[in-house]
Amino acid sequence: PDCLFGKFCHSKYLNIVHPKMEESFFGNLDQRNHVLNGGHPRTPFYQAFLKLAKPVWLVHRLAFCFDPKVNIFQVRQGTDFSEVYMESIVKNVELADDSVGLRPKVGFTVVPGFRVGKTVIQCQVYLTGMKSIE
Repeated sequence: PDCLFGKFCHSKYLNIVHPKMEESFFGNLDQRNHVLNGGHPRTPFYQAFLKLAKPVWLVHRLAFCFDPKVNIFQVRQGTDFSEVYMESIVKNVELADDSVGLRPKVGFTVVPGFRVGKTVIQCQVYLTGMKSIE
């Protein structure tokens, strides 16, 4: 519980899993209280959270080893789509008929992007106002 990974999981769990969501899942906040008291529950939900947290923690650790520094970025909802910084997760789409003359807009970021020096690793986004061309 006192190692760097344990502290990372503690803070991320409390930030990501909202108390209302946890209460709706389990009918109580026992698991949250266990985490707040410095513990790591052995419940299936928390174990699944740890499995997801581990690769995120490893990417963070790896990113901090780079010189030049790695910066992470995501795009806000409603931002104009840019092929330089973004990749659409849905392929074979075009603007909807009522969007003529407009640029596609970001609905939400699916995978964040990274900047390593002058190199950009595109973030993956879901676009709104699009229709399938298949």
